[in-house]
Amino acid sequence: PQLESQTGASARLLNSFCLASSTAMDRTKSQNTIASMFIGWLVQLWSFIARLFRLDQSDGKFLEYKSETNLPTDKGVFRVRCYHVKGTHNEAIVIINGQVEGKHCPVRIHDQCFTSEVLGSRKCDCREQLDHSMNFIKSNGRGVVVYLQQEGRGIGLANKIAAYSLQERGYDTVEANRMLGLPDDTRSYHFVPEILAELGIESVHLITNNPRKIDCLRKSGVNITDRITAKILPNDDNINYLKTKVEKMNHLISTTEW
Repeated sequence: PQLESQTGASARLLNSFCLASSTAMDRTKSQNTIASMFIGWLVQLWSFIARLFRLDQSDGKFLEYKSETNLPTDKGVFRVRCYHVKGTHNEAIVIINGQVEGKHCPVRIHDQCFTSEVLGSRKCDCREQLDHSMNFIKSNGRGVVVYLQQEGRGIGLANKIAAYSLQERGYDTVEANRMLGLPDDTRSYHFVPEILAELGIESVHLITNNPRKIDCLRKSGVNITDRITAKILPNDDNINYLKTKVEKMNHLISTTEW
């Protein structure tokens, strides 16, 4: 009996040791897996940063010039220049009227809006702001519209449509983005100074109602000496959207004439 007891104790001790060893191995394996995932995430993050800031580009530029032409439009003839944004699939289009070199050039930094500019959506004021800006630089005799592929304040067309679906249920544009786990605004303007410098523009009168855009452009190095209001009247379908931009995004829009 004593031998059986000792043998049983030894077996239990051996089982405990094996179990502890197995647990330790599983824990080590799990830790190694987590470490591998973390390292992989860091590699992806660094790759993204490298593309974003073009650390791997020897010329130190964000953009690659591609082409230029004179384009007749229903608002007049404009000079159009096209750039590829390095490290992305995006392009930047620069719409130019007159001699823009020097100081105090009227400039609109405009973000693509497929739904309004192509489909004629009435849910926002993007198309009206683009039309207003192009008419302004034409009537002013000089100016630039920089057109960027940043649909839906940077979240992309599919996410924008998903946000529209939530807006149909009563949520505003900010609430809808947040319900989808998306930021209010993810647009970037880090390469805009490069465009302006290439055009010989030293300072700008920025056509915008958006204080965030002013702040982002100034931080990126754009010399903004004045602001030109993009005065757009609302319609029945976008009035709540414009109110949200004023109340939640601090847009500089006067509602007294509505």
